Amino acid sequence: MAKKIIALDAGHGMGTLGKRCLRSIDPAQTREWYLNDRIADRVQELLGAYDCSVLRVDDTTGDKDISLGNRVRAANNAGADIYISVHHNAGINGGSGGGTVVYYYNDSEMRAKAQRLYDAVVGSTGLAGNRSSRVAVGNLYVIRYTRMPALLLENGFMDSTKDTPIILTEAHAEKTAQGIVGFLAAELPLRKKDAGQQAGKPSGGQNGSSLPGRKEVYYPAYAGKKTTLAPALASIGVNSSYAFRAKIAKANGISGYIGTAAQNTHMYNLLVAGLLKKV
Repeated sequence: MAKKIIALDAGHGMGTLGKRCLRSIDPAQTREWYLNDRIADRVQELLGAYDCSVLRVDDTTGDKDISLGNRVRAANNAGADIYISVHHNAGINGGSGGGTVVYYYNDSEMRAKAQRLYDAVVGSTGLAGNRSSRVAVGNLYVIRYTRMPALLLENGFMDSTKDTPIILTEAHAEKTAQGIVGFLAAELPLRKKDAGQQAGKPSGGQNGSSLPGRKEVYYPAYAGKKTTLAPALASIGVNSSYAFRAKIAKANGISGYIGTAAQNTHMYNLLVAGLLKKV
């Protein structure tokens, strides 16, 4: 059986205009990207206990707001099995309502999946939605144009007097991540790694490895601190020159490589997921 690939998306970038908590409730005006990324990072960590690959399609540093088209293309090209986009909501303007909402594209099977994600997250956090539709149809780019099942989680409202103090806490982020991982483990389903794999035993050497059920050969996954593409490649013994990165880009379906931030972030995310095809 092929190893499951999960595309994970922390919505927006750190500098995206307007995406922050309401000043009257949170004087620091915490940015949505930080709240999203904190949960996505923890989901990625928790999924390390399972036999799967996690492909981040956003920029994990927050410096760049990767376009929706690039996010979707990355997930589609990798053949991901499911796409989860983590967000926080707004629109109450200092009211007390809010809670959790899950969006799906118009399909009865996807509605059932969205309901299961909602139930898993709310069962873990207790932050139930009080909108008229807690599970709702959305014409949102990342759930409409992905080729795999895709769900967008709005994890509470950043302008709600009720939600904001809750969503700012580490405890809520942890519970949310646990709910998402519980949903994914049951939905795909995912198999727990054996003790050797969980202890960090590599699945392939420096010459690359093949994922079960897939013919391509991949570079070993980068597991160091967050960085950029060139130092990540160098750390695993791969030529990180511009010319060689162009060859890697071509092997991974990235045409017209000129070293843009989006192109390098895409390859970096593939490398972290263990999905960067070997030249």
